[in-house]
Amino acid sequence: MGPPSQRVYLKSTYKYIQMICLLRQHVVMGAAPACRHLHLSSQIADGNRASLTRVRRQAYARLYPVLLIKQDGSTIHIRYREPRRMLEMPVDLDALSPEERRARFRKRMAQLTEQKQQQPELGDDFDVERYKQFWTKK
Repeated sequence: MGPPSQRVYLKSTYKYIQMICLLRQHVVMGAAPACRHLHLSSQIADGNRASLTRVRRQAYARLYPVLLIKQDGSTIHIRYREPRRMLEMPVDLDALSPEERRARFRKRMAQLTEQKQQQPELGDDFDVERYKQFWTKK
């Protein structure tokens, strides 16, 4: 080979090259991580994932095409601030005849009483005398 000083120089150069190769390999693996999962779906929750419910926002960034149903039954396409399929205009109660107004009022009251009847009533069968022993001093 050569003198001992040259051998030491070659060993240090060899170790230096090994370290550079390991560093290069680490950088390449860090830039492109190996796939550790069977599927390739994104693990990050971003705007590209599927959503099964409506987005709950206070203000939407754009206007959406919506079908507007007027009181007489005619329909038109409009641009609306929320993404909906259709909007129905409310009925003007002042324009209705008194009979129609009363019929609507009766229908509304029937729905309200039906909702009240559906609420379960909780029975209270608490007996104070049965538990009186726990708060009386002996």
